[in-house]
Amino acid sequence: MKKGELMNYDVIVVGGGHAGCEAALASARLGLKTALFTIYLDTIAMMSCNPSIGGPGKSHIVAEIDMLGGEIGKHIDKYNLQLKHLNTSKGPAARITRGQADKYWYRIKMKHLLEDTPNLDSIQGTIDDIIIEDGQIKGVISDLGLKYKASSVVLATGTFLKGRIVIGNVKYPAGRIGEKSAEKLSDSLKKNGIIMDRYQTATPPRIDMRTVDFSKMKELHGEDSPKYFSLFTKKENNSNAPTWLTYTTSETIKVAQDLLEYSPIVSGIIETHGPRHCPSLDRKVLNFPEKTNHQIFLELESKESNELYVNGLTTAMPPFAQEKMMRTIAGLEDAKIMRYGYAVEYDYAPSSQLYPSLESKKIKNLYFAGQINGTSGYEEAAAQGFLAGVNASRKVLGQSPVIIDRTEGYLGVLIDDIIHKKTPEPYRVLPSRAEYRLTLRFDNAFMRLLEKTKEIGLVSNEKIKFLEEAIEIIKFEVERINGINISMKQANEVLKSVDAKNKFGKGVNLSELLKQKEVTYDSLALIIETKTLPTFIKNQIETIIKYNSFIEREKVQIEKFKKLESLKIPEGFKFENIIGLSNIAKDGLNQIKPISIGEATRISGVTGNDIAVLLTNLEQIKKSIN
Repeated sequence: MKKGELMNYDVIVVGGGHAGCEAALASARLGLKTALFTIYLDTIAMMSCNPSIGGPGKSHIVAEIDMLGGEIGKHIDKYNLQLKHLNTSKGPAARITRGQADKYWYRIKMKHLLEDTPNLDSIQGTIDDIIIEDGQIKGVISDLGLKYKASSVVLATGTFLKGRIVIGNVKYPAGRIGEKSAEKLSDSLKKNGIIMDRYQTATPPRIDMRTVDFSKMKELHGEDSPKYFSLFTKKENNSNAPTWLTYTTSETIKVAQDLLEYSPIVSGIIETHGPRHCPSLDRKVLNFPEKTNHQIFLELESKESNELYVNGLTTAMPPFAQEKMMRTIAGLEDAKIMRYGYAVEYDYAPSSQLYPSLESKKIKNLYFAGQINGTSGYEEAAAQGFLAGVNASRKVLGQSPVIIDRTEGYLGVLIDDIIHKKTPEPYRVLPSRAEYRLTLRFDNAFMRLLEKTKEIGLVSNEKIKFLEEAIEIIKFEVERINGINISMKQANEVLKSVDAKNKFGKGVNLSELLKQKEVTYDSLALIIETKTLPTFIKNQIETIIKYNSFIEREKVQIEKFKKLESLKIPEGFKFENIIGLSNIAKDGLNQIKPISIGEATRISGVTGNDIAVLLTNLEQIKKSIN
């Protein structure tokens, strides 16, 4: 390559974390010539914090990415230490899977996958600058002064933009402990009109499992045959390594209180906001001084290592304080710390600057994904990376972006929330954030997102056909069951067979029998002909019938939502010229630039009266055109 010559790519992805991996794989698999840049190739897909995937809201996102053609679900199914299906006694909206990753094999195999993917180059290097012409991204410049041309760029920089590691009163530049930070890219973004802010996150110490007294702890296991994240995972048995549960004590809290003066949160060394859903132990002591028995889970990082992750003991206190607190926890009296806990502060770009496609509103063809958008979590990052990679590729191909709204998936809730709702902390997906939780179940992503899957084009025709047939069977069986009436004797015969306490006093529709808690689809074989079906199909039949009234109620709400989303606002609409809009509404509308009335309703400061004024003006414009 000659001096000054540009290397050409269709899509460039900056960052090799969970967002960057999904973005690069999506782009390359769609046939685009793609480059993935990362500061250090050996830490691609590194799990910097908790070595797990899944949990409330997060499991839903992983299932959705898998359904759309992403990688994270299949990957954690392959390279885990244990999987566990949780909340099985609760309703279907709450049931989830949590996987404890084998941190070593997860990243090693993801690196291999990227290297073996056609159209994809993995390049070690730090990106210092972006190339902009006429308001559009044209490429990037590395720290070696090399220029790389691209039609679209995805920034998935994680915690590396001006990253600062904090342990006690020590603070130094790094994006992750042991790895350098990216010092210049933030300045380049600011220079081109991107607003930047700062967040922080933290991680607990890692200890040597050979120095732990497990006899003082409760041993916990996953499942040999769990519910996998991916519908297409085929495994006879799964790994089932143990985790261990212990608790902090009153002595732990006293020691922490005595040492709070050394906490960087208290001393002011850390001034930025961190995630409230995963507070440090010093933050717990500050906020809940009366609580003494905080749960501490010890989780293996890999079967190739003796390191244990001390889940629940997040702290950036100095090493001597971490040691002293550790000694007060049952089973950890003699534990040796292999890596001390730390915090990291970093630059991020508030997501109000993005379209729902994750494209920048200020720089065309530039996409943002992951922690640079102010989010927290591997799953949230992977979801954004996948969507950004897909839409960056579609932009190059001249196709319209794929948009998932909050009625279609937790991925839609995530994107909608980070764009429209201001949060004082890194954003995490939670079930409480989703209005349509029963519709957006972990187990029905294949039904909700099949049309979007077809539109994206990453899932094989064979799998698409399999899913279409499954959906047809579900619809047919639900309709058939709803159309059968049975006698009181038949109904009670089934109830008796499943040891149900309830009894019917008259004949009923078969669906009423299936709505009973103890009755399953297979139970009906006693009185009608049933089919031999996969478990995931039977689960859908049961859920749709058992929760029919609640699902129908959500459908009505979703129809109202869709109606508002269909009322489009013209591009370049001058909100400041609308008489009757409040100044607060004008500021919010001009900042977000909503593309529909539905989107406008979710902007902070926009009232019902403002929406009425907007609708009136849009109707007048429509009439004048016609």
